[in-house]
Amino acid sequence: MLPVNCGSHADYQNFVVKNLRKYYPNPDAIARSTWDIIERFWTLDLSYTDELMRDKYSKFGPAPRTPSCMQRSYLLSIDFKVTSITDWVAQLKINPLYAILSGFEVGNIPGVGTFYDFFNRLWDSEDNNLSPRIHPVKANVKKPQSKGAKAASVEKVTVDQLITRHDHTTFIPEQQPYHSLLQIYKKQFLDVSVSKGLINADSLSVAGDGTPVVTSHRIRSSRICCCRKKGISECSCDRYFSQPDCDIGWDSSRDCWYHGYDLYMLVASDSESDLPVFPLLNPASKHDSHGFLETFFRMKSLLPDFIVTKLLLDSAHDAMPIYEYCKQENITPFIDLNEKRGIKVKYKNDFTIGKDGVPVCKEGFGYYRLHPLVLLKNNLMLVLTYISSI
Repeated sequence: MLPVNCGSHADYQNFVVKNLRKYYPNPDAIARSTWDIIERFWTLDLSYTDELMRDKYSKFGPAPRTPSCMQRSYLLSIDFKVTSITDWVAQLKINPLYAILSGFEVGNIPGVGTFYDFFNRLWDSEDNNLSPRIHPVKANVKKPQSKGAKAASVEKVTVDQLITRHDHTTFIPEQQPYHSLLQIYKKQFLDVSVSKGLINADSLSVAGDGTPVVTSHRIRSSRICCCRKKGISECSCDRYFSQPDCDIGWDSSRDCWYHGYDLYMLVASDSESDLPVFPLLNPASKHDSHGFLETFFRMKSLLPDFIVTKLLLDSAHDAMPIYEYCKQENITPFIDLNEKRGIKVKYKNDFTIGKDGVPVCKEGFGYYRLHPLVLLKNNLMLVLTYISSI
């Protein structure tokens, strides 16, 4: 039997109050930091998850666990810094507080398999991965020469080609395997931030960057060819990958290789806490400029009501096609200039960019007098529309 009625956040609150009084009659027995977590989950209404997943469970047989309780319990494990589902289930069994806050009756805790079954039902595809398990070995990312620098792109497509491709592609939400996840995130978190005025969806200032996500210490693959039996130790034949969506990338902040994803996150840079707007997992080897385009155009299709007016990006995105696209879409770009370009690289036929990030005309004079913002110490591409009119 379900511990909390589906679709009722008030029932969850009553359940928590009743059981806290029963198992923790003395409020001082709970740490202040834990009370902060209790307060956050007290107001977090996850009833939409029950509505969304109603058709994902069979109407016959034993009643399933309440989806909102499963989601809430997983979010609690993150807050309490328990990264293993197995460890979290063990904690639910020995700590009544964790079970109560999740919405589970003490002594009636879901097993590890129940959590993974819940995760599987959130994925709207019969395939567990976006990429096929059998594919060729990808090109290796080359280690950058200087410390702290980002690795060069291994993509065979240019930024200009990628913009053109995505600009003529529409990502239909219902056809995406992460559609249910996106709906839960949008309805219960993103829309709430917009309704409270924390994010301005009509004039959105977006900042973006990639973050390494490690999934394993090495690539997990196996040969499916007979080359080794023929004495060929190295071949370019297809292999079977247990994590086909992951590959090897370079972590520039830690100066090391890693296997996993590159999480590209678009956030509202003008919000108080840089609230997230749209995340996307890309292979670790994907360059930030490509990861940005993959994420940005999916956000445009899947969140059509969000109007981007400003872009804040780092020097990995310093590519002229991005500036041109921003000008076309009336977006003001603030992009850190890539020092490697220096004064030798011409952005147009009539001016170049100096090492300090200031446009320089053919006669060698900088445009310091043209706009006061160029005096800022950070090397941002400040007002593209103004510079392009020079």
